Amino acid sequence: MGKIVIISGPSGSGKTTVCKLLENDARVKKSVSVTTRPPRQNENNGESYHFVSTAEFEDMIRKGELAEYATYCGNYYGTPLNALKEALNKDVIYLLEIEVQGALQIIEKFPEAISVFLLPPDKKTLSHRLVKRNTNKEQDMAVRLKTADKELEYKDRYDHCVVNDDLEETINTIRKILKLV
Repeated sequence: MGKIVIISGPSGSGKTTVCKLLENDARVKKSVSVTTRPPRQNENNGESYHFVSTAEFEDMIRKGELAEYATYCGNYYGTPLNALKEALNKDVIYLLEIEVQGALQIIEKFPEAISVFLLPPDKKTLSHRLVKRNTNKEQDMAVRLKTADKELEYKDRYDHCVVNDDLEETINTIRKILKLV
């Protein structure tokens, strides 16, 4: 029987990097979310995300094809339900890299899910990471920082909170939580 594992936290907390490193374990399979936001440089459809139009996403909502969905910074994001069900029928750790709104929906629908909230060491580091990423316009960064403040209020709803200050230590901590060591 598979396990659902949620990796969540504010934009710039390191979710994508952490998930990529956890995926190096053959027992871990990462969910590919659906989004209406445009692809960033080096993102491939079907690998990074399934990039769809707003109309297509809203059709998926109507058809009940999403385990969770939310809007974040003006775009839809969601987890395909069929892929999640398939993963639960296999002996894999199904990794959901999702934002807080979606994570709370999964926690409610799948209480057996293991939830991990990634915290930046501090707000200055979070801001620096977003600037370093260089994919966000200044206005978008302000929205992401404001959203991060709101998201931090939900950290106590997660099973585990991990400060992502030292990447190797963060990965080791999460691997212990998931009993991958």
